[in-house]
Amino acid sequence: MANLKHQVACTESFKLFRTIVAAVDSDNWFWRPAELLLVGAFKWNGFRPFVEDPEGLLEFLRRCLLDQERGLARDQPIEQIMFALGGAPEGEISAGLAGVDFSEPLFFNGLCHALRKDAPYRLRRGTVAFLRHLDTQLFDTNTTIFTEEQAGKLVSAWSASAGESLEVSGHSLLARASMTTLLGLLDSTFWREFIPDERWDILKYLNGIDDELIPPAAYRCFRNPTIIPYLLKLRERGVGAFTLWMAIIWAKYPDLSEEVATQLGTTTRGVAYSHSKSTVAFYASVMDGEMERVRRKINSHHSWSFEEGIVKLRSRRDALQLARQGLAQIQMIVK
Repeated sequence: MANLKHQVACTESFKLFRTIVAAVDSDNWFWRPAELLLVGAFKWNGFRPFVEDPEGLLEFLRRCLLDQERGLARDQPIEQIMFALGGAPEGEISAGLAGVDFSEPLFFNGLCHALRKDAPYRLRRGTVAFLRHLDTQLFDTNTTIFTEEQAGKLVSAWSASAGESLEVSGHSLLARASMTTLLGLLDSTFWREFIPDERWDILKYLNGIDDELIPPAAYRCFRNPTIIPYLLKLRERGVGAFTLWMAIIWAKYPDLSEEVATQLGTTTRGVAYSHSKSTVAFYASVMDGEMERVRRKINSHHSWSFEEGIVKLRSRRDALQLARQGLAQIQMIVK
């Protein structure tokens, strides 16, 4: 009963918050009660109401950022907003977020301020989670309105906050959020240049992840032929992202574009001849793990099942088996 009452209180608090925000003007004293209702609605490690339409939260965020620009401390309510939006499922708030331009200086500077070094930990953590929703809006382009200084500031602040959040919590949502942002940065020839060396370790969260949890940024990367040459150059600098990425895309072979698949085979032969046979064996082990994951999902259903999801899994299994044979041939050539 206590849990039920808590859920009802959170839900009703958020409902009243949205009613107030929709009704008040910029100078109305009801903004303060709205802030208190927001704190009551979204509690850390507690029940989280469905956001659905984020219009009220975004309007309140705009007001907080305007107050912040005037020198007022607004970390606490912004933390609650980031917590609410960051925890919402990807499809739930995407339409509402699309109506706000987060490249606008007010919002872009607000994101950077929320991720600053001396910001409260929970504010930084909530903002790391929220950034995954802005992947398409901020990073899904090779042309950008941002300066190198702005991009460097945002990525550096995100990197420090993501690293701290994953070290302290390791929550699966934070891992997926950080992975989404990293892959969004990687896909862009502009943004990828600002990724710190220590953040490439986030790629490990992509290995073995269920298909339904793979972010759209990953599929963009699987079809992007500029990534392998870029990471190959990083390897010459001593950055280890290349080997892990090559193993991952062998495991995701059915999702690759034809150009990237061809590039993968050619590059792997070069690695086998000039680098290390054990590296190619590592690719194979990761691929075998992915094939086992798919096999288990297929076997969890009746063998005669013709459900769309199972048919797709069987097709994926067949494509992986064929690619695995090709990888085995590369291993045989260099023995």
